[in-house]
Amino acid sequence: MKKALSLLLALCLAVLPLLSLAEEDVTERTVVTALASEVNPDALASVSVNARIIGYDAKKNTLTLEIIVPERFLPEDIQALKSGDAIWTGGQEIEVQTVADVDGYTVINEGEYEYSEGSVWLYEGVDMNYWVADGHDNAWTLFATVDVPVTDHLLFLDEINPATGETLTHPAVHSGAEFLAMLEKEAAGEGGPGFATNNVSVVFDESGALALITRYYVPWQ
Repeated sequence: MKKALSLLLALCLAVLPLLSLAEEDVTERTVVTALASEVNPDALASVSVNARIIGYDAKKNTLTLEIIVPERFLPEDIQALKSGDAIWTGGQEIEVQTVADVDGYTVINEGEYEYSEGSVWLYEGVDMNYWVADGHDNAWTLFATVDVPVTDHLLFLDEINPATGETLTHPAVHSGAEFLAMLEKEAAGEGGPGFATNNVSVVFDESGALALITRYYVPWQ
């Protein structure tokens, strides 16, 4: 009996460190999430945001905008990632297997091909935070969809040559009416990649009215 009790005690003592280690692994696992957006779609006065322009309602004279925000992460969160941790990006949790520096990018789960499935490429943005790169573009999250009136004072700045996709030295300035004509041409299939490819920023004035649309690049094919 005493031998049996001694054996049971020994087994318990042997298992306890394993349980403790398992507990430690669970508590030390980190899941990094993106920074919250500061944009409030219900209060757009004096705000500049990135957007996709996905439609125009001629009867209501309104543009439908998808407000998009980049996936940004705190540098200290990314720099602390290790195998077994995870990052929440693109609507899913990706477990970290490896972290490497590749041509100035921080690459999680580097694959055989650039931007292969399961890999996450991040670079340091102008705000010093880490931004997720998707292909040769930022990774954007759809934040809200809003319908905004087209006013008489709306301006469109085109920073690219729509015929070639090249960047202009000085942006071309167009009226709101001219911009709507471009949208109509695009909808008819007569224009190139236009205003729904993560390449537009919009500015709302102090009253919350859409005042400025800027197209700053075209992903030319």
